Amino acid sequence: MSVKRITVTPTISTAIYAAGDALGGLLTFENARTPFARSGFICGALLKDNSKLNQLIYLVMFDRIFTPTADQAPFSPSDADLANLITIMRFEAADYASFANNSAAMVGFDSLEINMPFELIEGGTALYGQLYLGAGMTPTYTAATDLIVDLFIKD
Repeated sequence: MSVKRITVTPTISTAIYAAGDALGGLLTFENARTPFARSGFICGALLKDNSKLNQLIYLVMFDRIFTPTADQAPFSPSDADLANLITIMRFEAADYASFANNSAAMVGFDSLEINMPFELIEGGTALYGQLYLGAGMTPTYTAATDLIVDLFIKD
């Protein structure tokens, strides 16, 4: 079994967010698969927070490109896009490991517990996602690159 790690850094605002807002735009996880091997498993995700705000954040994953919600707008995928939803991963505020100047939260890898199967559309090689804030969260990030997402995929 091989596990591939794909890192994406969304561009986020440094103005205050409201609960339920999209954090950044479309996340493209390039080369998740090949045109000849379109299926796999999402087995984990790591969210790094350089502002150390430790917010409840969701990562919503799709098997094809979708129309993302604008940054700082209430997250609202269309009904058509929702049909292509693979999974939603939840980074709980209490799950973050806080370090001196930053923090990180992980979903999965406790025995590879996620193992969410997916199959991309014909010719597809990327997975797509978007982050959004949970209820009660109103963070202000320090820099536009303060959140980093690592997605782990296995064959």
